[in-house]
Formats: sequence, C-alpha cells, structure tokens
Amino acid sequence: MKLDMESEYKRAIGKALVLVGHSDRTAYELTNRLIQNGFSEEIVQQVTEFLIDERYIDDNRYAQYYVVCYQGKRSVARIRRELLTKGIDKSIVDDVLCECDDAEAFDKALQKQLRKRNVRDISQADFATRKKIAEALYRQGFSTTLFQSYLTDRDIR
Repeated sequence: MKLDMESEYKRAIGKALVLVGHSDRTAYELTNRLIQNGFSEEIVQQVTEFLIDERYIDDNRYAQYYVVCYQGKRSVARIRRELLTKGIDKSIVDDVLCECDDAEAFDKALQKQLRKRNVRDISQADFATRKKIAEALYRQGFSTTLFQSYLTDRDIR
C-alpha cells in the first residue's frame, strides 16, 4: 500500500511539474488540475505543499505578474474578480491592487479604443463610434457610468 502511495506521489509530482512548466499557475488551479487527472486529494495536497515550499508556485508572484500584464487593458474590478476566481487569497489580491488606479487604466483603454477607430478625441466621434467604444470598455470591465461621467465631465452629449 505504501508503495502505491509513493508511486502516485511521484507521478503527481511529475504531472505538476509539467503543468507548472507550461505556464505559471495558482495553488488552486494546480490542485484542481491534479484532482481532474485522478490523483487523490491527500497526494495533491502533499504535492501542492512541496511545490509551494520549493517556490514553483507562488500566488503572490502570480498576482503581481497578472496585474502587470492586464493593468492597462482591464479594469481593477475585473482583475480583482479574475484573481479571486483563480483562487488567490483576498488579502493578496488587496495588497497587489492597492496601488492600481482605475482612472489611469480607463484612460489607457479609452486611448487605445480611440486609436483603433482613428479618432483623436472622444468629442470628435459620432454617436455610433462612442457607443462601440463604450461597449468595448464595458467588456474590459469598466462600468458604463464611468464612461458616461467621463463624457459629462467633458460636456459631450
């Protein structure tokens, strides 16, 4: 029986290293993938603890990198939601996002949408273009009220 546990542990370590080798993962994601591959929860827990101890898995590092990658492309609320969905602890998410500015992210995303549509300023865009920009920003996680207040602040109707 002990031999079976050792061989399963070795197979689980091998599978986990392959998974982590392909892309960085959270402890939660790795745990789920190993369980989906048929490993027992006890073995999965041991493997996950080993990989955390050896720093193959680091949720804090993952969250920081995730924010760096998506900060100018997605809203802070969307990044928060996605990190929590990936099983990262709320305190880690709060720490990583404490310095993020949603207004700056909104401005970057808006400028990208304006460039994409060959418009210099939002006031030059017609209604249909403004609507498309608003929809694109909404899909990126920015609220429609943020876009409306942006237009109102610039006295654009």
